[in-house]
Amino acid sequence: MVARPRLSLALLAVGLAGAAAFASTAAASPASASGSVSIRDADHTMVLGWASHDLTTMAAEETAFGTTDGMLSTFVDFVQSPAFPTAYADAAASRGSALLIAWEPWDWNRPANAQPEFAPRLIAAGGYDAYLTSWLTAAQQRTADAEIIVRFAPEMDDSSRPWSSGAASGDTTPAEYIAMWRHVYDIKQAVAPDVVMLWNPLNYGAGPYPFESYFPGSAYVDALALDGFNWGYTPQSQAGWQSPDDVFGFSSPTGPVQRLKALAGSKPWGIAETASAPDSPSDFQPGGPGYTAWGTWVFQWPENAPYEATAADWITQEGWSRMLIARARDAGASFVNFFHTVKETDWRLTDTAVGREVLTGH
Repeated sequence: MVARPRLSLALLAVGLAGAAAFASTAAASPASASGSVSIRDADHTMVLGWASHDLTTMAAEETAFGTTDGMLSTFVDFVQSPAFPTAYADAAASRGSALLIAWEPWDWNRPANAQPEFAPRLIAAGGYDAYLTSWLTAAQQRTADAEIIVRFAPEMDDSSRPWSSGAASGDTTPAEYIAMWRHVYDIKQAVAPDVVMLWNPLNYGAGPYPFESYFPGSAYVDALALDGFNWGYTPQSQAGWQSPDDVFGFSSPTGPVQRLKALAGSKPWGIAETASAPDSPSDFQPGGPGYTAWGTWVFQWPENAPYEATAADWITQEGWSRMLIARARDAGASFVNFFHTVKETDWRLTDTAVGREVLTGH
């Protein structure tokens, strides 16, 4: 078995190989009974993983990268993929890795604004209790094999899902979301006490309420996480190229990370979905959108020393990912999980030759 990727301070101090924390061989003693990676370890190492298109793709990436995915990641919904993802649990168990599951209460093949049957108030009222109990019971049965982390109804502060407040959800309110979450958490505690239930907002959601409005209280969460992306100059982007600090606000007392940490208290927290759009050198040359936005400043001074010491540390996909890992580690994150797949754009670090060096360490 390839060494589990758990971040070491030494690796982050040695250039590109340090950035390739995916290939960390740092020794640590996991606290979990199964011997697998745990985000609740007391040793304060940071678990790193990536979400692939599927398990076959992930296995091929592990071979190419020369390292094991430390946090497998998958998505399930209530209709198209309603069963507990047994194959992913098997894969996590065989690797000694954690398993991160986005469990989404909707039918992801239908328009979000046409699914009133998944209104949070209906879930809170017990309309799905039989299914919730069955799914969570199955999850509990795998906790001896791997740490099972469930991010139920994530990114609630956005506006595009039945459980969020906005056009897609009709009249859903934060109070209704909280009631739903607490109801599901109570079931989880009854039948799956060893499952980690992860409360997971978006860094800056498009919904009408800040993510704190949806927090169900410390007694109802086991861990917390943020999602956030550098969209770059992709067609979907309105913000342009952003550094890791721009995306997560590591250094700002009012940034998403500091706000999440205030809610987390002593509970573990991390980053559940993140990635940078591919870089294009022409974007930052005269006439490019990055040059128009930043001018020559980006080439002359660091964005936020000591992290972004050169332009290449943050206006490249590789540098952005390296700095994100360093910043998260220094902020005390328990885990970082990269969205290493093609969706809105090619979020994979393997998009560029230098990105491949980040993942392989050579």
